[in-house]
Amino acid sequence: MDLCQYDNQWVRIIDKRGDKFEGLCTYNHAEYNEHEFGRAEDCLQMIYFLFYESDILSVESIGDHHGIYGRFDDPYGTFEIMTVEDGFDSILEVLECEEKDHIMRLLNCLDRYMDPGFGYEFSCKYETIGALQELIDSTDDEDIRQEAERLIEIGMAGSGVVG
Repeated sequence: MDLCQYDNQWVRIIDKRGDKFEGLCTYNHAEYNEHEFGRAEDCLQMIYFLFYESDILSVESIGDHHGIYGRFDDPYGTFEIMTVEDGFDSILEVLECEEKDHIMRLLNCLDRYMDPGFGYEFSCKYETIGALQELIDSTDDEDIRQEAERLIEIGMAGSGVVG
């Protein structure tokens, strides 16, 4: 599998467990990975997730795909769910990235964690509300701002705190 052809492309990766990940990736050469991560194998990196060649079942470019969710199959996916479940540092890493699509997909996913009606445990709710406020203050993107404001309202209403 020639992973370098997917450098700086929007891709859909299916790993050998059958999990699907969608996002912008960069290619990391085996020598770089050995130095940085202790594993001498080519991989694709999606923000902070590493997909080593031996763990990938398939990869395809989705840059030209156009559907109801743009280039994606769903409003969010495995990558975003795992990001939230990894905790606040992972959430912050995505919120601070420069890719609007990654940020919007994470915001879509956060809806199910901020709204107590979904029944998900979310131990870093208040830290995330603070990070959402910082995102609102730092972005010029109106879509991101509106979604972050909506999530803050949901999170504060669900906690019994009036904002």
